[in-house]
Amino acid sequence: MAAVSPPKKRWTWQPILKRAAEVLREEGLKSLWFKILGETVYRRVVLVERLLNEPIAEVIPRMRIEIGPLKEAEVNEYVGLRPEADPSDIRHRIKSGQLCFVARHEGRIVHACWATTRRAWIDYLDRAILLAADEYYGYEGFTAPGFRGQNIALALYSYMIRYLRDAGYQRSVAVLMPENKLAFRPLEKIGYRPFGMMGYVKIGPWRYDLCRVNHHARPPGTPSAVDGPAYWNELAQSLANKPHYLDVFLGALKRQAYLTLIERWGGVPTRGWVLKTDLFEEAMGPDGFLKELSGGERTVVGIDVSSSMTVQARNRIVSQQVYYAAADVRCLPFANDSFAFIVSPSTLDHFADPRDLGRSLRKLARVLEPHGWLLITLDNRQNIFDPLLRLVARLGYVPYYLGRSYRVDEVCAELEAAGFEVQKTTAILHNPRLVAVASVALAAKLGWSPLIALVQRALVAAQRLEQTRLCYHTGSFVAAKAVRKT
Repeated sequence: MAAVSPPKKRWTWQPILKRAAEVLREEGLKSLWFKILGETVYRRVVLVERLLNEPIAEVIPRMRIEIGPLKEAEVNEYVGLRPEADPSDIRHRIKSGQLCFVARHEGRIVHACWATTRRAWIDYLDRAILLAADEYYGYEGFTAPGFRGQNIALALYSYMIRYLRDAGYQRSVAVLMPENKLAFRPLEKIGYRPFGMMGYVKIGPWRYDLCRVNHHARPPGTPSAVDGPAYWNELAQSLANKPHYLDVFLGALKRQAYLTLIERWGGVPTRGWVLKTDLFEEAMGPDGFLKELSGGERTVVGIDVSSSMTVQARNRIVSQQVYYAAADVRCLPFANDSFAFIVSPSTLDHFADPRDLGRSLRKLARVLEPHGWLLITLDNRQNIFDPLLRLVARLGYVPYYLGRSYRVDEVCAELEAAGFEVQKTTAILHNPRLVAVASVALAAKLGWSPLIALVQRALVAAQRLEQTRLCYHTGSFVAAKAVRKT
């Protein structure tokens, strides 16, 4: 007997139009528009964070509740709150180490919220995010309809923050729909704040993932601080066996730009101690110039916040006049008036907190001799290609964290506020960093000598832009010479 196909379900517009009218009435036109996009080609969520080392306000609910983790034996009670939940899935979550915090009123579960670590799955985006060892991801917070507006969610979130802080976690991450203002308000009251956006654009089988994180924030999955030793140690280890993004020619061009500028602005003092605040070049690439700073009666010290970077630099560059130390420029372990010359090559523009620039400059002023001088370079915001660099970094194609970039007037203001007198400024490396890297790599891959020579001559000729009015619009780094105020 032939099988009979079931009648096809008739598709109608009525439920869709009814739901659209409800959203328009309750949430507005903007929310309706993004919900339509979410069902078609574009979805996004807001990333929010809460640092657990910040003060945690105590929240008093408007009714008596008891809060604690959900036990496996209590799964059926949880299903009473969330009838759509699969009991086997809830048991699997608990067995895998996820925590569910519940609030009970007179024995009944009236609110629940989950917390997971290491890896979090976002159903709405159909993707996972990786978490650092000190992070947890909060999700699926839900209050029974008859108990909303009683501060129950706030009380539970406050409890959950304390519980996980005491367990050693330092940061909480969550995602919210941008239009869901009601969900964000309780989180905002206990210290959560937006720090980025995540989403995707999808047309048929083609999908492009998006992620934007504020420059001062910590992206999900990074160590406890993107400007701390753990992050840079991990980066040093991950890049140790990979080719550097600069080839030998570009490395030599960058190194010569620094050495030429140092010589033009007065040269390295003939005697005394010299400090270089960054060892990334010496540890990783062909653009290091620490050894060139030594000679005569000078002694050079190279520092880096990463001990791994410091060890790699020391192993690559050995000299009796060069010393290495793992140290944070925000907390220098040197006595006052120790150095006759300090060079800080694009070191202080990798901070998550822009205020650390001023803090670091004050430390450098403290250890600089009264008659010594500082050469500092920072990423140049006036460079016409700086927005492109920031975009590429947000897409994940820059191998390290970028902090802020600065205008020349901002650099001068920061130096003045830290106790320096600015004597000279300029901008160096007048070639688009990404374009230069790509051009040299393409020429080398093609292996055609005339093309390689042409690209190299063009990049060398571009350095003459430093002597033109376009200087601050074409230079990759803004540079300043400063001395301590007397």
